[in-house]
Amino acid sequence: MVYRESSFSNCMFNPLVKGKMLKEYPRLTEIISTDWNDNHIDELIRYIICVYDPKSPLAIQERDLNYRKGVAADLAGMDMDDKEFLQSVFSCSLSLTSLPIEEILNGKSGDCISDLIMRFLMRFIKSKEWAAIVIVENCFWESAKKLMEPITGKDSKQELEAVQKKSAIKDELDKDIARLDKYYKSFFNEDDDLELMAKKRVTPESVARLNQN
Repeated sequence: MVYRESSFSNCMFNPLVKGKMLKEYPRLTEIISTDWNDNHIDELIRYIICVYDPKSPLAIQERDLNYRKGVAADLAGMDMDDKEFLQSVFSCSLSLTSLPIEEILNGKSGDCISDLIMRFLMRFIKSKEWAAIVIVENCFWESAKKLMEPITGKDSKQELEAVQKKSAIKDELDKDIARLDKYYKSFFNEDDDLELMAKKRVTPESVARLNQN
């Protein structure tokens, strides 16, 4: 199928607009960090909208995610011969920052394309699934913290009640994990690579950081 600028008219931001995305749509600067390299930002924004905007014709018509990513990369103006770059984009591992070698050796990792995707989803494609992810993950870690606390009680009866409470919390943790898996798959539209990156990077602290700009 041939896609034109008019094909994306229902998207919040049209990824095939002629001018630079940040100039045509100043609101997009809300999700751009000042310490990111800007070499490929325009292409990446176009790509992300093509793949992840629920009103994108690619998201609606191209159900094969890998094929959709390839079409989106081509439409975004990426170099289709640069296989290494494309693979880092498709796997959501492309780094957006250039860290000094000493910081890398110390284990510091800069933001990557998954951070840009999550900012786009959180800021512009707001959903109940994302709210559920944040809430359930917060509850999960609060419950996990309670499980780490030692069992105490004035007598055997209270100790038994504490054990029973922990058992109930453990059961709830299993349910929370199942809920999160369902919400993640729905929110990230079955994109296993992005889902994996998000699960690694989404914490209460990172959510707060992603919302700052």
